[in-house]
Amino acid sequence: MFRYLVRRFLQMIMVFFATTFIVYALMYWTGGDPIQALAGEKPVNDVLRAQLTKEYGLDQPFLVRYWNYITDLLHGDLGNTLVGRPIKDVLADAWPITIQLAVIAIVVTILFGVTAGVIAGIRRGSIFDNTTLVLTLIVIGIPSVVLAPLAQYLFTIQWKIFPTTAGGDASLWDLLLPGIVLGSLSVATAMRLTRASVSENLRADFVRTARSKGMPGRRVIGIHVLRNSLIPIVTFLGVELGSLMAGAIVTEGVFNIPGVGYQLSKALTTEDTPLIIGIVSVLVVIFLVANLIVDLLYAVLDPRIRYE
Repeated sequence: MFRYLVRRFLQMIMVFFATTFIVYALMYWTGGDPIQALAGEKPVNDVLRAQLTKEYGLDQPFLVRYWNYITDLLHGDLGNTLVGRPIKDVLADAWPITIQLAVIAIVVTILFGVTAGVIAGIRRGSIFDNTTLVLTLIVIGIPSVVLAPLAQYLFTIQWKIFPTTAGGDASLWDLLLPGIVLGSLSVATAMRLTRASVSENLRADFVRTARSKGMPGRRVIGIHVLRNSLIPIVTFLGVELGSLMAGAIVTEGVFNIPGVGYQLSKALTTEDTPLIIGIVSVLVVIFLVANLIVDLLYAVLDPRIRYE
């Protein structure tokens, strides 16, 4: 196990440097004019442009700028936005809200997506199975740019069940509808994935052997089927956790939630390159840690998997 962890950490370090280098290169080579973006529509005179260019290190070679950024990042300094605010302060305000949204979305996915998938897989071909398949196809076919405003109109304006917007000091109730909307696509995908995995394992030889030995049906499903079906589901949920945090741009924008997605969207609009790179760097770390945890859970779910 120790050798496996060392190897994985080395891989994570390589992936982190490669990803941040690519993102840094793309943003600074295709990011437009950050000085003009900072000034908006106002013209920037040559003296001010030269001063800001030197202040933000835009006059240095690309590799020098990247090295300085990585050096500061390893010391816990994410830098400042173009308006001078520390990026770590921006993320400190935004992360708690986005984490709450992601947790709500994951809980909804497990409660409804995985549970419905298990029932549909056990009762394959039933009315419940056919109904859930149709519903998941409908949800998957509706993009979030349509689903979020539609949910906001129906549940906050038409029926007045939830508040229309959440804001910065949102409570759990304020974030419930945005969290459900954010996790809706995950629910549909998890349901179909769980259904397929459960259906496949129900036809496996070890299930037929367990039943032929007289093992009760609930025990067969609980011990043999579900445990072997959880590996692809855990993989999906682990990767989806990072995707939910990064993909909350539309949901946070519609419900006026100043989370990470909202800050990332704002940074893209204003061409705030340091903020974009800072957010992406943190998201890369989240993805890497989530994948490591998923790999370690494989050995817990399946005793046949050993990390030597």
